[in-house]
Amino acid sequence: MRERRYCVIGAGYAGLGIAKAFVDAGLDYDHFEATDHVGGNWAHGVYDSTTMISSKQASAYSDYSMPDDYPMFCSAAQMRAYLQDYADHFGVTPRITFNTEVTEVTPIDATGMAGWAVRLSSGEVRQYAAVVVANGHYWALNIPTYPGQFTGKQIHSKQYRNPSDVEGRRVLVVGAGNSGCDLAVESANAFGSADLSMRTGYWFIPKTMWGVPVSALDQIWAPRSVQKAVFKAGLMLTFGPYQRYGLPKPGHDLFDKDVTVNSTMPYAVLHGKVKPRPEIKRFDGQAVHFVDGSTGEYDTILWATGFRTAFPFLQPDLLEWENGQPGLFAHVVPPKLANLYFFGNVAPRAGAGKLITEGARLITKIALIQGEVPVPLSNLLAKIRKPQSTMLAGQSEILLDVAVLRRLINTYVSVDRISRGLPSQAVPVLPRNPLTEEKMSLPKPNPARPAVVTGASSGIGAALAENLAARGYSLILVARRKQRLAELAARLVTDHGVNVEVMSCDLSDAESRAKLAAELASREIAILCNNAGSATYGPLVDLDADAERNQVSLNVNAVHDLTVAVLPGMIARRSGAILITGSTAGNQPSPNNATYSASKAFANMFAESLHGELAGTGVTCSLLAPGPVHTEFAEAASIPSLEKMLPDFLWVDAEEAAKTAIDGLADGRRRIVPGLFAKAQTVGAALTPSSVSNPILRMVYGRLS
Repeated sequence: MRERRYCVIGAGYAGLGIAKAFVDAGLDYDHFEATDHVGGNWAHGVYDSTTMISSKQASAYSDYSMPDDYPMFCSAAQMRAYLQDYADHFGVTPRITFNTEVTEVTPIDATGMAGWAVRLSSGEVRQYAAVVVANGHYWALNIPTYPGQFTGKQIHSKQYRNPSDVEGRRVLVVGAGNSGCDLAVESANAFGSADLSMRTGYWFIPKTMWGVPVSALDQIWAPRSVQKAVFKAGLMLTFGPYQRYGLPKPGHDLFDKDVTVNSTMPYAVLHGKVKPRPEIKRFDGQAVHFVDGSTGEYDTILWATGFRTAFPFLQPDLLEWENGQPGLFAHVVPPKLANLYFFGNVAPRAGAGKLITEGARLITKIALIQGEVPVPLSNLLAKIRKPQSTMLAGQSEILLDVAVLRRLINTYVSVDRISRGLPSQAVPVLPRNPLTEEKMSLPKPNPARPAVVTGASSGIGAALAENLAARGYSLILVARRKQRLAELAARLVTDHGVNVEVMSCDLSDAESRAKLAAELASREIAILCNNAGSATYGPLVDLDADAERNQVSLNVNAVHDLTVAVLPGMIARRSGAILITGSTAGNQPSPNNATYSASKAFANMFAESLHGELAGTGVTCSLLAPGPVHTEFAEAASIPSLEKMLPDFLWVDAEEAAKTAIDGLADGRRRIVPGLFAKAQTVGAALTPSSVSNPILRMVYGRLS
């Protein structure tokens, strides 16, 4: 057997994700696809009118955004094009062997520790160190049987493309899942009406609630009970009781079984276009008898009854089955076996994009680690967790399982290697990504790609420069005081051996700012720390008007202009990080601090908006929202008076604020709040009405003036 060569089965949604992860890790692998194209079910198993039920943000791979011109819920054709673009962009397509079916996969030894033998449709047998099964779960049709015989046309939803596939005009759709409801509404629109047979009541959820895709709501990191409460409240506000539509009450609690995401079906029922029917009892020619004693005559039955999980190339007794599903740790690792992994064998309630990206990285890491240890890792997992035999889970639940699995494996490998006298970090380590793709690492230090720090002559800015230099980043230091910058630069070069450039610039001056922005736009900037700022206190009418205008230019325009300058290059390179220093003062109206709090409200909102906007681009943006910090900025803004009002333990040193900021930026955090008092300010601003906070802040900032 060739040394550590891997096999990937299937080039659908999941198969492309694992192949890309293998390419990133530099693994040697073969990739087989039974058809002549990528995309799996999206290429050959959906009807013409199919649209995504999750948003494009939730459906996209974390490392490759969908095109900007795609709608929130893209079509099947757009999804096919996106998957092809993904495979082409990352060099996956040329490595796929198309029109080649895997017919048999068998372990070389009892557990697969010695690898797996893979037989192809050509008859050739190849041996691999590990196999990833990503053949999908939307191909083995599940069609229930009932007494009698139906003499009209029958077609499964996977075989249906459009209403021209239907014979006659009397249509019965069986199954009220996502496809069933789509086909019932489409048939009703095409033929005037349609019946929908349901064995039990379903939970019907619209695609959006309060203008937000439900796929985003499902990603809320909250206990299952809280998620249920949020969704139930939303459903009551949007749909009301299902019984008002003539629909049966759900026969199970929310999320205990799959839900149906469809915004139109309940209204089609309300308008008499779709008629709910109970479960089928028996057939008699074209007559269908239902369990409630009613009967209907139909020309066509559309079976929207789902699929069976099947792996025809594996011996069934290799896996532990329950309720038609294999037991798997984190939906990936089978018990008692090594070097066999299942990918995509889960139906998340929200989009699968992040799950595929994160799961692919996990499988890649497990595959590398399994080659380093003498026993199946599944044996360790069996002592700690039970395998899951379900396809249904929320995105947050799946990602939590993945994070736990990663932690267990990392811990085991470290202990195992140390016990054998080996370095604990000898195993190749992929980028850590504990829960979501947004939690990313900083760009690697590169002398040709500096980090920029504005306001670097003192305070948080100088501390940020020190922290970045200690991490190996070359620097561009920006501030008005050139001599102070030169002194700092000389010290950083001596202490850390990094390249440091000094650019003296008054960022409140539009002409100077434009020159700096043009310079940065022409460079490959790894990190931008938009830190420069100023503050004044007192009634606006008593303050110098020019100074207030300069404060807006510095706190708002400079932040915006420099970000706009560096962001296109970062996105083109799919690498970069931006830190914007806002303030807890921007969390609420602040009388006697109007210009500063308003300008920092812009910084806060701008940073957090970009954080969400940049998801999946390889670039991150974080807000640093400090409270009281011991800096020269504080002295310049008359904050010594505040020191008399606040005990010392509520203050934060500039060095602590900078370290917290860079650590948070490295983790891809949206908002970074250093210090106890700043955290209390943040919570208080969210909970306290302005009618209460305004008089207090007016008094506090009035004293500072």
